[in-house]
Amino acid sequence: MVAEPAAEAKDGSVGAGSAILYLAGSVLQGLGLLLIQPFAIRLLSPVEWGLVSTSVVAIQVVVVLISAGLPLAITRLWFDASDGQRRARAMYGFLAGGAALIAVVTAAAVGLVSLAAGGAVAWPALMAVVSIGLLGSVLGSQAVLRAQNRPVAFVALSLVSSVVANLAGLAAIQLAGPTAAAYLVAYTVAVAAATVLALLLVRPEAPWRVPGVLRESTGIALPLLPHTGALMLLTQGAVLLLAALAGAAPAGQYGAVLIFALGPLTLLNALNNAWATRLMEAAADRLPALLKSIAVEALLASAAIGILASAGAVVGGFVLTEDPEQLAAVARVLPMVSIGYALFLIATNVVYILQRTRIMAYATPLVLVLMVGAATPFAIAGNLVAVGTIHAGGFLLLGLTYWLAVRKSTGKAWPVRLFVILLAVHLAVVVTLALLPVTFIWGVVEVGVVILALGAAAAVWYRRGRRSRPGPNT
Repeated sequence: MVAEPAAEAKDGSVGAGSAILYLAGSVLQGLGLLLIQPFAIRLLSPVEWGLVSTSVVAIQVVVVLISAGLPLAITRLWFDASDGQRRARAMYGFLAGGAALIAVVTAAAVGLVSLAAGGAVAWPALMAVVSIGLLGSVLGSQAVLRAQNRPVAFVALSLVSSVVANLAGLAAIQLAGPTAAAYLVAYTVAVAAATVLALLLVRPEAPWRVPGVLRESTGIALPLLPHTGALMLLTQGAVLLLAALAGAAPAGQYGAVLIFALGPLTLLNALNNAWATRLMEAAADRLPALLKSIAVEALLASAAIGILASAGAVVGGFVLTEDPEQLAAVARVLPMVSIGYALFLIATNVVYILQRTRIMAYATPLVLVLMVGAATPFAIAGNLVAVGTIHAGGFLLLGLTYWLAVRKSTGKAWPVRLFVILLAVHLAVVVTLALLPVTFIWGVVEVGVVILALGAAAAVWYRRGRRSRPGPNT
């Protein structure tokens, strides 16, 4: 069994450095998936690729849904003074066992339905269900690794369960045959290896052996089911809305550039692994000052990521789509999800610290309802730019909703002025980019200019920070 170090020093410095590793792992994960997809699309028929892509997306969505907020709760519980580490392991066991049980029941249902219909077993669906059951252990292990501040192990586990799994699928369709079943069987084998690694890295505790954990886990998971479902629909539901109201073609066009929203969200989720740990391990008297520092860090990171993604919209459009001129405007506006999502992430960490997670059962679904209501007439008209703008606005509303929910409990720890300035800057960048030609060369120029501007801003910020810190003799 791999030895597990004690939690790191609580000065926040280790967590801040770990953010780089979490970010690097997330970037590698994203690059791996983007590199795999072009080969798989060309090796598989449209039907087989449709089965693969649908199954992999379903795995990702359902795993997040059934985890119901438990991973972040496990991280928070780890720092509880009342036998927190043992209770966190037991909640990890609850998550792993619950996911496995759901998978067993669903897999049996899939098999019985296939046999009753007189057809062959639907192997892609069956393997997707098995992968979902296995990934519960991976999520639980990662929650504890995050609390222990072990980013290398966390990132390695993430890469094995995602990039390696997709690489295994790609190898399988080259060696065994171009079928979705071959891809997903190999994918599931790799996920199983990740599960074994997860159990070696962190040993779970049986939840029934720790008093109160079953009730506590259920009490957290059930109210958060509406939240997690609504959050997934906020993230990817615009494609479904367009498919239902405007048809497959507009939905496909929007889905082709959805990476410009998902990319920033993925990077911020990676960084939040460090932010959450730093906040949750902090003593109560240090929380306001630390919260303000981390909120500033999160807002700056989200603005940089979002602005760079908007600048890369034209280049990305030429690479990822067949209609970059039409979709460039959508791709530019989608990264504006980033600053609202960063505010949401930090405020959500505070919600967990204050143990007020019940508000999440209705806050996120309410934002979803408002966003769908606003987007519906534009989706009917097939106005992708308007739908993308509302998509970004939905995340802004989400962040503001959770900030308002915790503002009274956290005093003046929030850099409101910085938030407004960064939001205005990103909006100005998007408007300016909209005035420029949509050509590949111009796209490259836009990326270069923004990188230089962000580098210069970072240098100025760093120099100001050094000047404000006291010297050794003061």
